[in-house]
Amino acid sequence: MSRHVAPHLWADAFAGKLDAAQRAKLERHAKHCAACAKRRDRVRRASDTFPTLRVQSAPDLSWDGVRARVHWSVSSARRRAGHQGRSSRAFVLVGTVAAAGAAIALALATGPTPTLRRRPLAAVAPAPLTSQPQHTPDALAGLVSRVAGQVMIDGVRPTDPFAQPLGAGTVLATGDGRIDVQFGDHSAFSLGANSKLVLRRFDAERIELAVDGTVEVAVAPRAAGQRFVVLAGDRTIEVRGTQFRVAHDASGGTHVACQHGLVAVRDAQGELPVPAARKLEVPARGAVTKAHVAELSVDELEQLEQATPATLPLWTDAHTLAKSSATLEIATIGKQAVRVDGVELGDGPLHVRVMPGRHTVETADSAGRFQRAGWVDVTAEHATRLEVHADAPRTGGAAARRNQLRAGIDHARLARCTRAIAKQGFTDTYVRIEISIDETGAVGFLNVIDSDLPSTTQACVREVLADVHFKPGAAATFRDKIDL
Repeated sequence: MSRHVAPHLWADAFAGKLDAAQRAKLERHAKHCAACAKRRDRVRRASDTFPTLRVQSAPDLSWDGVRARVHWSVSSARRRAGHQGRSSRAFVLVGTVAAAGAAIALALATGPTPTLRRRPLAAVAPAPLTSQPQHTPDALAGLVSRVAGQVMIDGVRPTDPFAQPLGAGTVLATGDGRIDVQFGDHSAFSLGANSKLVLRRFDAERIELAVDGTVEVAVAPRAAGQRFVVLAGDRTIEVRGTQFRVAHDASGGTHVACQHGLVAVRDAQGELPVPAARKLEVPARGAVTKAHVAELSVDELEQLEQATPATLPLWTDAHTLAKSSATLEIATIGKQAVRVDGVELGDGPLHVRVMPGRHTVETADSAGRFQRAGWVDVTAEHATRLEVHADAPRTGGAAARRNQLRAGIDHARLARCTRAIAKQGFTDTYVRIEISIDETGAVGFLNVIDSDLPSTTQACVREVLADVHFKPGAAATFRDKIDL
């Protein structure tokens, strides 16, 4: 075949109108002709659309009126299990609206509907094209970005939930805890306390989550043709490039709050759009279309912002990011609000995925004020742990213990620690520490909370300070700056 294959011949081949010899001849030509192979694939994709379009009913909305659909459902078994009287729980769901206009236009372009006549139809099924490959969309994978409290993955409590990416079929469940999973650039979900989520489908064409409980989702605009769907009971939620919160209280009411973008809440009676900075409250057994949309308060908008799931920048894929990042464990005594690099992560103790480098950790004191808990240097080779101690009790021995610390420092060892950077011209350096000493003179903890030294030099200085011996006396916990 010296000339290119006409598009209508490919359409006839896929419709079963050509015999096996003719189809084989076309395929042999396409094997050596890139232009014909490209045209064949384009015609095949269009042909695959027609069977679906034929069985679909016409849309009841104009295309500029198509909106995302959202609903939240809690099973009756969970309500009977003890959710009566609890405060409402919030969650965020985000997804995509599939762009189907072009496909329908293509179907309509095939011509007007023929005149219906009752005549016998030949019961001949078209022969399958053995050369047509079965299309399988590329699988996606999510990466755990934050964990706090009781979490289970596929029915077990993982020793390291950050170790492996998550794919289709994964089941997540929480007790008194939460787990965040990132699956794209600025796309992630966070499963709240006492909740369950199943990754029903997780590929490049469709993301489908089945949720029972509380989930927060932030999703960037999806690729063309990709859909993001959340199944909540017998309802479906589908939106694009937005972030919002839905809460289902113990009485069966549904609360929807949209931070940005546009969502629509739908039940069997109809649907209602919820735009940015608005909320919708639907009472138990009430119809969505009879509810009213109201403005969000400043405090409610701030709560939505703080509920955003944790993500890392520079996303390429889950496997690459897993190798180039590491886990930071922030161990607090009791629940303390935690910040890392100025970003609030919720109450500790918790684990969070971070990029290698130096990170600043802050925790809130009993008055709710954030104070620096320390610097921490993280490498991609292993997990890093930072212990954050409770607010130190006021003691009268701080001055005496500070004098003992300064008097007991081995300055010769300190000089050896800083010798390398001193040769490079770095002088007037310092470390700021927090130290606790009990009545026997034993050091309870010693943290470097600030320094302008490199991490290796900082570690050397800390070892020198940790070797200072204290005499029995009054217990004290204090902070001090050591100039070097």
